[in-house]
Amino acid sequence: MVNSNTIDSTTLSGFLDKIENTDGKAKRMWVMDRGIPTEGVLAAMRAPGREISYLVGTPKSRIGKHEKLWLNLPWQSVRDSVAVKLYQEDGELYVLAKSEGRQAKEVAMRKSLPSRDQLLMLVGRGQDRGGAGLWLCQNKCA
Repeated sequence: MVNSNTIDSTTLSGFLDKIENTDGKAKRMWVMDRGIPTEGVLAAMRAPGREISYLVGTPKSRIGKHEKLWLNLPWQSVRDSVAVKLYQEDGELYVLAKSEGRQAKEVAMRKSLPSRDQLLMLVGRGQDRGGAGLWLCQNKCA
């Protein structure tokens, strides 16, 4: 039985080993959210003898450092609606990507969030009902 109450970053190393032991070592590309791999796991993935490539989101704590380097780089078109900026540092290739579709999705997501005033009204309603609970709303809250 698998314990579902585990932290993702603690299971990745064992998962990588299991895949290699089951299916052999091969050129693989791993795509992960930031926060999944630890620095130790990434170092193990880069170890000689492992033909592993990976794409992982840069931790938010490091984005400020990289942002300064991205500012002066030119955008390169990948597709009609996708552009990237690339640079290398310490043997790693960093990719900053933007797409029109993603930008439109983020704008739509922000517009669908309740405003600060709407949230305060919801909290007040919950208190008026004797602590009956805070009601979550999607889209527009009345």
